[in-house]
Amino acid sequence: MDIVEKINKEWAEDSKIDEINLVSESAKIPKLHHKYYMMYITQSLKTTKLKEELKELKKSKIEYYKGEMDDSELKKRNWKPNPLKILRTDIDKYIEGDSDYIQMSLRIAYNEAATKYLEDIIRQINNRNFVIKNMIDFFKFQSGGM
Repeated sequence: MDIVEKINKEWAEDSKIDEINLVSESAKIPKLHHKYYMMYITQSLKTTKLKEELKELKKSKIEYYKGEMDDSELKKRNWKPNPLKILRTDIDKYIEGDSDYIQMSLRIAYNEAATKYLEDIIRQINNRNFVIKNMIDFFKFQSGGM
């Protein structure tokens, strides 16, 4: 199960509010905040790490497309020597179209989406007190208590 599916499955369960027991729902808010904030921190750090790896990959791809990468490094990365003569001004175009670079960029985008999802969940958790208070006020109103 990937991270977004995991978050979605857990939030589908955690987002439910037991209308019968609003006091315990209110008491659960700090636990929920902690749980999802820790997930957010982990995901955010993972995204940062991937961005740094992308920088390293780009540096290696520049060396590769310039023809400056030595045979041992090529062998270590399992890359074939670049047979093309590429102008310096065109190297970025080749890197942006490189499958390794594209795959890493997609992983970053996916992790950024998961991070954004967690940010939104945390925002909902932060507003949960207001939701619960509104529910209590509504129940009071329905029972003629206002």
